[in-house]
This record gives sequence, structure tokens and C-alpha cells, in this order.
Amino acid sequence: METKVKGRTGWRIAAVCFWASALFEILNVFAPVPLMGAIRGGIAAMGYHLIFAAIFIVMGIALWEGPTWGYQAIMAGTALYSIDKAQMLLARQTFFDYLQQQFTTPTTRDIMSLVPKELLLQAMTVAYLLALLSWWGFAFYVHMRRSNFTRPHQ
Repeated sequence: METKVKGRTGWRIAAVCFWASALFEILNVFAPVPLMGAIRGGIAAMGYHLIFAAIFIVMGIALWEGPTWGYQAIMAGTALYSIDKAQMLLARQTFFDYLQQQFTTPTTRDIMSLVPKELLLQAMTVAYLLALLSWWGFAFYVHMRRSNFTRPHQ
């Protein structure tokens, strides 16, 4: 009989969200990405998307199963995600180019053109930093509940 893990439903919902993120990475495998100060396509973009898909799959397994290596997987994934977002936010022009790439319809591009570039960059930087802060909040919760990662993976 399996022991009851406090918050198991929340862990499993988070696992499903990570798997959904992995699926979106795979579905967008050819989409250009902001990487090392430029928007990269081709093999670099494919590698980027596949690496993050693998990271998200592993993190989902870690949350679903609770293996002994799960805590380290969550923390490593959090660190890699943070480094990726930091490198994107530090290259301001690349970040702006990436934002423009996201607004693909004429209507959204028209709306975006009404907002001064610096204001748009500031607003989106704050949005990305809040998302990153939320991610670290989740990592802190995982840290507080690290005793849930006690079962050897089979």
C-alpha cells in the first residue's frame, strides 16, 4: 500500500503542466529563440526546444513519481530556466526582437507600435521577472517538501 503524500494532487497537477510545457516545446521545435544575444533559428532553435522539452519531461516525472533524484531534477531545471531567462532579459535588443516576433498579426503589431519601445521593454521585463519569481516560489515550496522525494525510481 502506498503512503499518502501531503499535496499529492498539487504535485500531479504541476507534473501535468510541465508535460504540457514539454509538448508545446516539441510543437514549436522550429520556432526561433532568443539565445546568446540574437534570435536563433535552425539547429540551434531545435536543440533549445528539445533540451527544454526533456527538462520539462524529467521535472514532470520527478513530481509525479517522487523519486530520490526528483528534488535535484526540480532544482536543476529551475536553475537552467533562470539562466535562460536572464540571458534573454540582459540582451535588450534581442528581447525586443523576440517580443516583436511574438506579435504576428497586423492588429497586435499596430497596438505594439503605439507603446514606446522602452516602456514595452520595462513592462515585459517586469512580467518575465514576476514569472521567474513565481517559478522560484514553486522551487522553494519543493524545497520545503523535499521529504516527498524518497522513493527510488523503478
